[in-house]
Order: sequence, then structure tokens, then C-alpha cells
Amino acid sequence: MTSQFSSLDDPARSEYNDEAFIAALHATDSPPSTQEVADRVGCAYSTAWRRLSQLHDAGSVNSKNGTYPITWTPGKYIPSVPTSDLTPNWRSAPKRWGHSLHTLSPYVGGFPPALANYFIRRFTDAGDVVYDPFAGGGTTPLEAILEDRVAWASDAFEYATILTQAKCNPFTTSAFKSYLNTKLEEAESVDNTDFRLIADDSWLNESDLLVFFSEYTLDQLLCLREVLKDDTSQEAIYLKAILCGVLHGPSEMFLSLSTRDTFSGSIDYVKEYADEHDLDRPERDIKQSAERKQELVARDLDSFPTNPKACVRQADATDLDFPNDSVDLILTSPPYMRVLDYSWNNWLRLWWLGVDRETERDSLTLTSHEERYRKFVRRTLRELERILADDGYAVIVVGDVRKNLTNRIEYINTAYLFAEEALKHTDLIPRQIIDDEYDLEHRNFARANQLKYDYSRDQKEEKAMSKLDRCLILSPHKEQLPEATDLSVPWTDN
Repeated sequence: MTSQFSSLDDPARSEYNDEAFIAALHATDSPPSTQEVADRVGCAYSTAWRRLSQLHDAGSVNSKNGTYPITWTPGKYIPSVPTSDLTPNWRSAPKRWGHSLHTLSPYVGGFPPALANYFIRRFTDAGDVVYDPFAGGGTTPLEAILEDRVAWASDAFEYATILTQAKCNPFTTSAFKSYLNTKLEEAESVDNTDFRLIADDSWLNESDLLVFFSEYTLDQLLCLREVLKDDTSQEAIYLKAILCGVLHGPSEMFLSLSTRDTFSGSIDYVKEYADEHDLDRPERDIKQSAERKQELVARDLDSFPTNPKACVRQADATDLDFPNDSVDLILTSPPYMRVLDYSWNNWLRLWWLGVDRETERDSLTLTSHEERYRKFVRRTLRELERILADDGYAVIVVGDVRKNLTNRIEYINTAYLFAEEALKHTDLIPRQIIDDEYDLEHRNFARANQLKYDYSRDQKEEKAMSKLDRCLILSPHKEQLPEATDLSVPWTDN
């Protein structure tokens, strides 16, 4: 997709940057003249005329000719800035910065806690409502709670909903151990003769699960799953999430054989990996693994608010039941052009939660077709516009997408796609794009796709499909963006 937007950020063009002229056009209720723009920017008439003409040639502003004086209106221009130009920024946070609750259970494709903290601090105050309609691993609502905001979150994906609910409603270690012991005692009375409980799973069988678990451990999992399957209490949700966090992985804390990663590899891949590394399926107890995970998760629990204000729902982002004009900040990372299949990356956790993978997959937006994706985007943006307060902001974090076509390679700038749909179908104004390039070696989604599509490490950059995130800032108003330079962030506070 060739973007219709222009960005003229070359600092050598003038001491006056393009954003100053664009801001002058947004600052008036009626289209300003060249002299009015010059007055607002603080430059000479000739400078304003020259710069506005250059922006006009680039499609960034529009002019109304045939009348005198000529007037100007904003075109399709969005100022962009690299993350490195922001001081401070989330890249300056230590590698594993964040509350221990963020480690409850893995979620591929989420943004780091420091990014969520940065935007929450920049665009909201204590008591404001922060909402993530694609909550994923619950990063945004957890950071909102820790910053004394009201946290709202939703996701169509059941694993995401359970994980987010658990992070927003954690339990002390003593309360958790007491509940765990009670449920394990109940599980001991469940009849699982000849693994009969697996018969309820139409898409998995005993041999599939025994690739990961010993019979001893699998029997425990099946019996506890039977005890918890219809339990929607906060205690049960938290225990389910804890078990998701230790189901499979690379250390002795996990219940499975030692897998290279914490996302769900295919059965054939795990078989080959186990044979290659001569791995055995350990006989591990749920009690020990779950309690160890709880101890790690609860390390920072003293800093968690006593009465957090949170609302988490399983819902489609295109059809929400939150009130109009009720949210101060929307901070989210929607799915983008089938870069990740969340149901595949978490298929073993879906089994543990008693969710059919195919049914769950059908509820998610997974398409590589641009026009179908645009329809999803505009429906989502209309709904977000409805719930966003008049003085609020929305930050959409999405990555560029590489499409390998038959005779060419095409890059889709997903942030500009969102901006185009916002301009065409809503009153939301694209305000700025922050370009956030990252190292693929440290992105778990790139590793997940490498396993799923079976390509080599050397091909990672070519096949990864995305290596640049962009943070698109939208608002229903034209007020100046809060200055980043005045921001205090916890990883730089003394």
C-alpha cells in the first residue's frame, strides 16, 4: 500500500518545522489566510507562503483559490517522530522493568509494560479511565491500576480475558495456597480411569498431550481441570491463569518436558525437539509448580492497590457495551494483518481452559486481505470514537506488515491505514506517529512465527512480517499534545 499521507520532517528545510504550520491550520475554527498562519507561527509572510506551498505540493495541506486572500486547510499529514527523539521514552527502561504480576503467564505479541506506563502517565491523571479493547496479556490495565487509574479492558480471546482478569484481581500467597489445596483435594476424588476425561476433547487425544506431559502429571491436570471447568469465581480464574503460566516452558518450574519456548509449539515440532535433545517427560506435581509461580508473581504485591478499580470483559471491540464519552485514554495494540495467530500460539493453554481452538480462532480477526481488514478497522474506530471522551486520546500500537507476493514485496504501513480510516469514517484526528524500531532477536512473535512457518534463523528478518511498530496518536480535539519532556517515569525517578 502506498500511503496517501505525507511527512516532511527534514530539519534542514527551515528553522520552522512543518508541525508548526500544520498546528496553525488546526488552531482556528475557519480556514486561515497566509498572513494569519504567518502570525501564528511567528514567521514572515513570504516564509509562510513558501512553506504552505511546499506542503500543498506534497498533499499535506489544501488551498482554496478563486478568493482573496487564499485560505488553507489541513490535508493528510501526520507528524512522525522516532522513539529515540522522545526524552524520556520506554526504551530507556531496564530490560525486565515492570511489576511481577506481568510475569503471570506468557502472551506473545504484547508491548512492554514501560510503553503502557509512558502513555498512561503522559495522557492521563489519577482517577482517569484507561481502556484497552484488545487487552491481550493485560499489560495496559495492570499499569493503569498501578498508576491509580480506573482500568477497563476487553478481548474476544478467552485466554486473554482470563489472564487480564487474574492480573487485575491477584491473590496473596497465603490465600492462593489455601484455595489451591482445597481444589487439589477435590480433584483427588475425580474419576479419570484410562484417561476418560480426554474423551470430551474433540480436537485433542491422549497421545497428543502425552508428547508434553507424563501420565502422572497429565492425570493431575485433567482432574483439576474437571473441578474448575464451570467455576467462574475470581479464585478459579486466578488459579487457571497461574496454571497457564506453568503449563509448558524451559525450566523445572513447568509441568511439561523442557520446551525451548513458552508458547505452544506444534506436536511434531516438540516430538522432534525432544528426540534431538533426549528429553523425558517429568513427573511433576501441580502443587509445587503453581506455588513456585505464585511466589514469583507475588514479589511486588505490596505495591498493588488494596481496592483496584477494574472492569474486564470478554467482548468484541467492534461492539462494546461501555458508555458513550466515558474513556480518557484508549491504549491498545489491535491484531494486524494476520501477523500472529493467537489461537495457534496458545493452543495448549486453550486446552487447559476447556476452550475449543477452532471455535476460538473463528472469533478472532485473522485476515491477510486488506479490504476485509479495513472493514474491521473502521468498525473498531467508530466504536472507540463513541466511548472516547471529548478531551481524550487514543494510542494505537501496530506494526508495519511485509507481504511476500508472487512478483514483488509489499509493505503495509498499518498505522497510516488506521489513520486513513479514522479520517474517512470518524471525527478522530491523527495527531502523531511514533516510530518504534526493534530488534527481531528479542521479539517473541518473531520466534513464534519462525516455529509455525518452519524457517531458519537466518531467514527471520525476511520472513518476520513486521520489524517496526508505530504508535498512532488520535484525538477528537485539536488541543496541543502533552509535552513528553515534562514527563516523569518510574525508571528514571530517583
